[in-house]
Amino acid sequence: MFDARKILIIFLVGVLYAIFSYSLIDAIYPNPKYEDFCRDSFVSAPIYPPTVKQPDCPALKELQCDQKAMPKYTYSNKTGCPISMKCDYCQRDYDSEREKHNLVVFIFASILGLIALGIGLLMPLKKDISGWVATGFLLGGLITIFIGTAIYYGDMARIARPIVLFVELALVIFLAYRQFKKK
Repeated sequence: MFDARKILIIFLVGVLYAIFSYSLIDAIYPNPKYEDFCRDSFVSAPIYPPTVKQPDCPALKELQCDQKAMPKYTYSNKTGCPISMKCDYCQRDYDSEREKHNLVVFIFASILGLIALGIGLLMPLKKDISGWVATGFLLGGLITIFIGTAIYYGDMARIARPIVLFVELALVIFLAYRQFKKK
């Protein structure tokens, strides 16, 4: 007989564990903020290109910044004309910090996911509430690992991607066999 309470409890335990995991990770290791790296990048673009001579502005030699830098202009307080330009690497620094953050999130999410899987596997799988909670922990662990992988996937080395996905697939297959073998 179908019991909606069972499905609801399994789903809620799984989702709440995943939310708990990411709120814990964020509380311990917060996401880097763009504003902390690029405070004034939004206001540094000149009104006119620096090589075009404006009525009161002398032409400014434009620097060639590489792809990971943005040109940043300094303006005269009197005329409002650009007086100098430098290459600002705030975006590169932010991206580097974000990649480190994503790696740490991936590692902690994997650890917390494995803890939930361990709890789910160690709890008795009876046909009562303890079995439902155990299955919920299994679901929560899988969700946590999946989201952690999704967060870091774009920054992961190309060769590591299929390896990590294979390990996760093997884990899911192992858990499925283990759970259905007990029934």
